[in-house]
This record gives sequence, structure tokens and C-alpha cells, in this order.
Amino acid sequence: MISFEEAKELLLKEIPLAKIENYEVNTSRGLVTALSILSPIDSPPFNQAAVDGYAFRIKDLKKFKSLKICGESTAGKVFEGKCESGSCIRIFTGAAVPDSLDTVVMQEHVTVRQEEMIPDNENITRGSNIRYRGSQIRKREIAIPKFERITSGSIGLLYSLGTTTVRCFKKPAIAVIVTGNELIAPGKDLEEGCIYESNSFMLNSVLNEHGFEDISIFHAADNLQNTIDIFKEASKEHDFVLFTGGISVGDYDFVGKALSNQKVKAIFYKVKQKPGKPIYFGMKNKKVIFGLPGNPASVMVCFYEYVLPALYRSMGYPTPFAKEMQLPVNGNYSKKSGMIHFLRAYTDLQTVTILEGQESYKLLPFCKANCIVVIDEEVVEVKEGDHVRVQMVNHLN
Repeated sequence: MISFEEAKELLLKEIPLAKIENYEVNTSRGLVTALSILSPIDSPPFNQAAVDGYAFRIKDLKKFKSLKICGESTAGKVFEGKCESGSCIRIFTGAAVPDSLDTVVMQEHVTVRQEEMIPDNENITRGSNIRYRGSQIRKREIAIPKFERITSGSIGLLYSLGTTTVRCFKKPAIAVIVTGNELIAPGKDLEEGCIYESNSFMLNSVLNEHGFEDISIFHAADNLQNTIDIFKEASKEHDFVLFTGGISVGDYDFVGKALSNQKVKAIFYKVKQKPGKPIYFGMKNKKVIFGLPGNPASVMVCFYEYVLPALYRSMGYPTPFAKEMQLPVNGNYSKKSGMIHFLRAYTDLQTVTILEGQESYKLLPFCKANCIVVIDEEVVEVKEGDHVRVQMVNHLN
């Protein structure tokens, strides 16, 4: 059995990067760039007015009390005439500033009389209110570096540069295999000794919430051959395989035996944590396999602490684990030394409250939880007001 920190290091070391694919920019949000993206143009592509006003030569203000308006430049329609000394042009935000002109004054700071413009502000300086060509980025400079997550802002930037496709790491295809003969599909009559199956629906939902949509659900009976057969089928077309249940060492737990039969390399099995101690992580032919406990709260904790970071790591995220903050806790909490505890909690970002019902079979706290409080292995008591580690559960969205 290893520590949580050791398990994290093994994840970072073992998770392979996904394949690289071309994506349309408008479908790339949340993906990670596999190559640096260079700007194909200067941005802005020309000297551009930043305000509605008048463009002129700064030196003309020293010679003339007023400047004759000889034309205009509007967005998308360039002034093609010649602006002689002592003249100016009407100009609008986003319009091209002719190369012969070097200053723009806001329309609020001028007086216009009989087609002549008189600046009201004597403190005008050369270059005022002009966005110079390439002032945001020059042609062939890096617009978005490698291993950077595409955001809505990134998409706007790329389209503003005329870029329509990007090379990114592929989102993984995910198989969820549910084990347990006692599980009944919701909507059917509940038989004696059985419970309704919820883990597949919960995992499908939380995966969707974090942008993963290529998900298939499988069900394996509690026998070795069927577990092997379902695993072989699921692993053919999927990059990640997530088992729920069947990973312990009971007479009817066959996941570990099936994975061993299929020559899956076990990276780790069992972590000194609560809940979710019997977490399994293995690899086969660059396929990532997780064996999650069957209890639903354990499933969710292990998803946030291991599965989600592994998914992000495969997509190129250099730091895929949840960002943490330190917040004062409301109330007291005690535990035995030797295991790290992951506690469902709620925070208003000022303090954090550990919710009631932390047993691994209870999902009620996750209905309200928006964070996880982490209590380290060696800590045995937390008192009200003590600062604790807090992870937001939607840490990368």
C-alpha cells in the first residue's frame, strides 16, 4: 500500500500522451495544444484607429490653427486620397490610419466648423489613439505555446488571426464497466437483496460535466470469464477503462484476477486513504485501466483524485491535479493517523464546512458538496478555525 503522494507521482510518470489530431478551432475549447501556434499575420494587420475622431500629422498642429477635413476612413473602407499638409481625415474606430498620418484625436476633444477641425486639447502627442501594426503580435511569433489549454479567449485570438484549425491532443474514449450481481437498473422493481445501480450514471454525468463525451457503459457479471470478456471488448476501442466494484479480494471480486489474466501491468493497488483505499491503476498497450471501489462516494473521490487528473494528463495538461487553497474550517474533525482523508465539504471561499455523512456508501453529501477537504495522513485532529487543504471539484473548468 502506497501513499497518496506516491500514487500521484506514478500517475504523472505512467500516463501516456494521447494521439495528436487536427481540430476545428470552434471545437477545441478545453483541449491542449500539441504544437506551438504561430501567428500567420501581424495583428493588428495595419495601423488602426482606437477611437472615433480625426487623423493628422502631429507637426501640422504647430503650423496651423485648424486642419481642413479632406476625407474619411471607416472600418473596412480605406481612405485612398492624399492628405496634404494642413489637412486631416475623419476616422472611426477600427479603421486604417494612412501611413502618412501619425496621430488621432478623439472627436470629443475637437471643434468642427465649416469642414475644418480645431483640436481642443493642447496636450496631444504623436501616436495618440493608434493601434500600431503588429502591436499585439507579429507574424510568425508564438500566439499560443505548446501544452497550453485552449480557452474561449484562445479561440477568439485564433480566429482574429485567421487560423481555423489547431493540432491538439485527442480527448480519450472512455469505457465504464460496472460489476455486481446485486445491481438493478433504475426503473425496475427492486428485488430483495439488490440495490439500484447508480455508478455508471454518476460517472457518465461527471465526465460530461468536464467535457468528456465519448463514453460507453458495460456491465460485467460476477464471474471471472465474463469479466475478462467484457474487459477485452471494452479495451478494444477505448483509451481508458474504468471498473466500478469488484476490485477487492472477496470471493466474488474478479476484476483484479481478470486484469492479471490479461497481462495488465499493475502500477499500484491500494492507497493509504479513506474512502477509496482499494484503488487500482494499471496499463496495457498504452490503455489506462482504473479499478474503482464499488461504494459510490469512494467512486467519486477516486474520480476526482485519480481518474480526472489522469484524463487531463493524457491530454497534455502539465499540472493536471486539483489546485488547492487553505481555508479555516467550521467545526472539529478527528481521525486515526496513517491514512489521508478526503472529506466532502462545502465552501463559500471564506470558510469551509465538512458535511455530515462521510461514510463511503453515502452520496447525500455529494449533492451539496462543491469541494473536498484533504486531511493528511499524520494529522489526527482538526479544530475549528484551523486551516485545511481544500480542493474545488470543478478545478479545471
